[in-house]
Amino acid sequence: MNKIIKKPYLFFFGLVPICILFSFLSDDKTLDINIYDSYLVITHFHLYLFSAIFFAMIGINYFSLHWAEKPSKKGLTIVHIILQTVAILLILTNNSWNWIGQQSDAGSQLLNDNSTIVIALSFLIFLLSTFIHLINFFTSLLLKTE
Repeated sequence: MNKIIKKPYLFFFGLVPICILFSFLSDDKTLDINIYDSYLVITHFHLYLFSAIFFAMIGINYFSLHWAEKPSKKGLTIVHIILQTVAILLILTNNSWNWIGQQSDAGSQLLNDNSTIVIALSFLIFLLSTFIHLINFFTSLLLKTE
């Protein structure tokens, strides 16, 4: 864990081939996001490729800090890695959370609501981790090191 905190770019560069491998191994499954009367359908193939590109960009940011010999803030790095991991795990397991309220009479509607809530929560955690990463990146880059 200490190596991941000191060199977080290794963690994110390691996620890139995993996401690319998952994109080629994924079936024709889709991620369905229902917002009122609008539907957004994303195939898992495209979701994994987007994740690979995003993780590569984060890895490049952390590597540029390492290259410029500017250490990132340890606390912000830990929070960013944890939140990013939680967000990707939630989006990948969004249909596994349907046991919540399983005894309800409105089964199919609740199943859709649970998936939508998990997707929304995952997106909010993803945005929060992105802002934490940007704060970490710019404070490490712009503040003087002793």
